Amino acid sequence: MQLFYNGTIYTMNPAQPTAEAVTVSSKGRIRSVGAFDAFKTMTPGARYIDLEGRTLLPGFNDAHVHIWKLGLLLTVQVDARRAHAPDIPAIIRLFRERAASLPAGTWILGRGYNEAELPERRHPSRADLDAASPDHPIALTRTCGHIIAVNSLALRLSGIDRDTPDPAGGVIERDESGEPTGLLKETAMGLITRAVPPYDDDTMSYAIRAATYHQLQLGITSATDPLLMPDHVRVYRQLDEDGDLAVRVNGLPIRRPDGGTATLPLPEMFRSDTLRIDTVKFFADGGLSSATAAVDAPYRVTGDRGVLRFETAELTELMWEAHDAGFRIAAHAIGERAIEQVIGIYETLHRRKPNTGLRHRIEHLGLPTADHLRRCAALNVIAVPQTIFLPALGAAFRRYLSDAALSRVYPVRAMLDAGLTVALSSDAPVVPDANPLMGVKAALDRLDHAGQPIAPDQAISVQEALYAYTMGGAIASGDADNRGSLEAGKWADMIVLSADLFTTPVDQLGAITVDQTYVGGQLVYERH
Repeated sequence: MQLFYNGTIYTMNPAQPTAEAVTVSSKGRIRSVGAFDAFKTMTPGARYIDLEGRTLLPGFNDAHVHIWKLGLLLTVQVDARRAHAPDIPAIIRLFRERAASLPAGTWILGRGYNEAELPERRHPSRADLDAASPDHPIALTRTCGHIIAVNSLALRLSGIDRDTPDPAGGVIERDESGEPTGLLKETAMGLITRAVPPYDDDTMSYAIRAATYHQLQLGITSATDPLLMPDHVRVYRQLDEDGDLAVRVNGLPIRRPDGGTATLPLPEMFRSDTLRIDTVKFFADGGLSSATAAVDAPYRVTGDRGVLRFETAELTELMWEAHDAGFRIAAHAIGERAIEQVIGIYETLHRRKPNTGLRHRIEHLGLPTADHLRRCAALNVIAVPQTIFLPALGAAFRRYLSDAALSRVYPVRAMLDAGLTVALSSDAPVVPDANPLMGVKAALDRLDHAGQPIAPDQAISVQEALYAYTMGGAIASGDADNRGSLEAGKWADMIVLSADLFTTPVDQLGAITVDQTYVGGQLVYERH
């Protein structure tokens, strides 16, 4: 038995918002929450854990984070994020250095550039990446994950030339003469990725472990990994069996991989204490920061309206198969056209088979209208937006979005006011920092990369942001009964912060540290 006391304790339980003490059983679950004096006599032999005035909260739940992708970036891929590669010459140098250590013909993968933040204000071209190495196929994914830049050898090995047609829902960018520039968008990325040899299970397992141990340092004790192929599911199942999942994971297998028309079968449903697989993932459109989300008004710079990945009739039947089989659905939909498509399909599913109790999700929900939010609330849809996008991707938003769109992007205040359950998340490695505390800060001040507000009327409170980063994520994954708040019977997944978020000025939230992380009552991380 453990007894946590002498600190500020926020439970995220509306019926009992604060407490003086929390007791944890030897089985790793919360036994009681309440007054310290009462527990002193009730818990003889308990191990007392003095919080020393710090703040105890439920562990954060990152409701949308690409764990395996983050892990690969932390372990084996070229990290081309701004801190490592501030311009295109730096990107070329990083790939050239990696090529020097690998045999010719070895694929070199990387991720993280954002042309809106590069001084050149453009994407790396095939010529740029040829300069890094003409003898190694190179594929560099934009930070958003919706665009890949490749070199000439990668194009050749993937069978892409001037005569290759654009796949449905994708674009092969071409120059004035019709030759591919090396830039591939949305489903066209699959023409590249299917030519890349897959990572073996040991490499993928190492990457997932690296990412989850990184998450513990950020106070993340639960997370949703929203794009799993069958090999990822296999590795996750093995990690779960081996007791080697550091955080509790909700995995979302994809139904339609990029680069073709083949649909993967519905996965086997699976639930354990650390792994849950009962939701499937679809992409309806692209990303806002890459100007590929399916929007109503044309983007600045590109002049187009983004990409819808599916015809509505096909997506309806694919989603119906999942809904009818009892799977929850998580649909990536950012622009208005994609949101309209997904909500319309969700309405069709519930008309065909109502009263299932299934709560489907919309990932991102970047530019919803008031009518969209009303209809989402009527369907009990869960919204999974990312306020951290504002500081991380604000430069791209300002470059590509119209003033009208920018004024209502990621409207979390409106989502809550419409009655939606909101689960905040990072979408890392789309953003360079997955720290939930920075996501909370962005939800409060809505400042972009330059410290200027974006849609400031959509700011929410500390309580609302913390709830969305804890209980919101638990509800979104179907785990509201066993995590997300400090309540008797739930897992003792908890974090100790260096200061109180409720009394810390917003501009100083970034200085707060995660001092300890507990999973199932076990201390799994401590800051030194």
